[in-house]
Amino acid sequence: MQKNLFEILPFLTFLLFASCKVQRTESFFSIDEVEKILLVYDSSDIYSLKCVENAKWAFKYAKLNYDEIDLVDYPEVKFEKLQNYYALVFATEFIKKLSRDDCERIKDFVFSGGGLAIIYRGYNENLSDLFGVRLRGKQNLFLKIGNSGLVFNVNFLPMLKGTIIPDSIFRDLSLFDFVHFGSKDIIAMTSAKVPVIWMLRYGAGKVIYWNTSLLSDKLFRGFITQSVASVSDKFVQPFPNFAVIFIDDFPTPVFNVRRSLIWKEFNMTMAEFHFFVFYPDMVKLANEFGLKYTAGLVFNYGADVKPPFHLAEWREGKVRVLGKEVEVSKSIAKQFKLKNELALHGYNHYSLLIDEWGEIENMKKALKFVQRKWIEEGLGDLPTTYIPPTNWIDSIGVQAIVQTFPSIKVIAGLYSGFFDVGQYREFGPEPWNEKLYCIPRVSAGFLIDDYMKMLILSEMAMLGVWTHFVHPDDIIYTPDEVENPELVRNWFYLPWRGRNNEGLYFKFKNWVKDFVESYPFIRFMTCREAYEEMKRFDNLKIKCEFGDNEIKINTNQKNVFLNVQIDTKYKNLEVINAEIVCSSQGIFTNTVVLKTTDESVILKLD
Repeated sequence: MQKNLFEILPFLTFLLFASCKVQRTESFFSIDEVEKILLVYDSSDIYSLKCVENAKWAFKYAKLNYDEIDLVDYPEVKFEKLQNYYALVFATEFIKKLSRDDCERIKDFVFSGGGLAIIYRGYNENLSDLFGVRLRGKQNLFLKIGNSGLVFNVNFLPMLKGTIIPDSIFRDLSLFDFVHFGSKDIIAMTSAKVPVIWMLRYGAGKVIYWNTSLLSDKLFRGFITQSVASVSDKFVQPFPNFAVIFIDDFPTPVFNVRRSLIWKEFNMTMAEFHFFVFYPDMVKLANEFGLKYTAGLVFNYGADVKPPFHLAEWREGKVRVLGKEVEVSKSIAKQFKLKNELALHGYNHYSLLIDEWGEIENMKKALKFVQRKWIEEGLGDLPTTYIPPTNWIDSIGVQAIVQTFPSIKVIAGLYSGFFDVGQYREFGPEPWNEKLYCIPRVSAGFLIDDYMKMLILSEMAMLGVWTHFVHPDDIIYTPDEVENPELVRNWFYLPWRGRNNEGLYFKFKNWVKDFVESYPFIRFMTCREAYEEMKRFDNLKIKCEFGDNEIKINTNQKNVFLNVQIDTKYKNLEVINAEIVCSSQGIFTNTVVLKTTDESVILKLD
């Protein structure tokens, strides 16, 4: 399949460019002056500081070089030598401070071909024509009616067109009340059809405006990266390129009990469902799309937090196969490990919190018990990845892992949530102990609604990765089975398969199919493999130089994936020392995904 992909996609690139050539040559060149962005913010604008932080993280992940101006020191700080930057990023409401002269400098910069991204709504009347809007009135800045919900009109990112986030999720986007004028492309609007995000050309340059504070949310950092890319004449972003699908609570103790949705559809107990339906279906899905899984094994779901420890629950679920009784959990685990990764979810399902375990020694004894039984049960190499039960862990739990379980290198917690329970993590070293590395999960569930899709696409734009988790028992977590609404995973009582493929399995299968079609370059891998890729990516150094009709790229590695976005005015492309993996067309840019074959790459444009 991969061979055909490389044969077909260069042809598709001809649809975007009048001509496209791929060459390999021995070449080396040095880049002295790296391309940079200028980030403008105001540290006294406390409401925008989260957006500023997100911009800096987005630039770090994309390995984009930037300088910054803090308007708290304005007018002492100067808007000088803007020609040294390829894009400006405004992340403050306080651009109203800017003088007429500085506004003229900014307009000249954009008119001459520079990019401007306003990622946090702000206004200055001297920049009105640059933004394509003017305030309706000076007394009431904010729109009072029609400021909720979000509807995307175009594929600002692949798969984004038609995405609808309801008013119940985005209740108040904090919009300025603008009157629009001039020609522009509306990227997204509220459910009442009020523009929220738009792009326009200004002379030879481009502007994107976010009339909202939405990008203060960490989950949408990828939209910051893409905003910069969309207004840039030339843009280069390296990315590690992987997707990891976690199956939490699997294999896990399963009991010979009936649950209504499972029994109604299959006439099976939970143990039988795991063995005869869930696991075979997930294997079938993996075979069809080239997936790999990382599964979070639990030995005893509700066992005690003090010794003696045991495997009683682990052995309880049984089925009959060809007249013989088979232990479900152990049998699945031994098969699963052959092509996938067995991670540790816990001896039991109690989070490694000192409040749960009483003392660190109890945690350590349980972890040591796991190591012994892992080997005795024939589960292969000791686990590399730890997935916190209920997605919670504290600093003492982290130390227990480091002191007791040297094979564990990765904690796969949550990207969002609360820091003090081990959530809200970044891709990188664990802040409580840098011997561990964080690969946080961003999205979850078999049913991908438009909000979840937005999170996934943001993660892809931010880092070129997708980290997702599901549970085998997602189907039974219906509103009438769960008291806490936050724990409901199957709001619509969907079956697993359904009579007409309307079940959770086929919902997820269709999502994976669409995702792979939109991101054909993605590499599915285990968390253990992703850990190695992230370490390699962390060590990647890249420099870019943008000429009038040329992009030069220097790296310290080969086989680097690059997201290259180029203004649509360029009709011909010649690629030296890289393979074209994928291409697509956007509003103002064409995108080419490359895989380098050398440490020096040249793109020639005209």
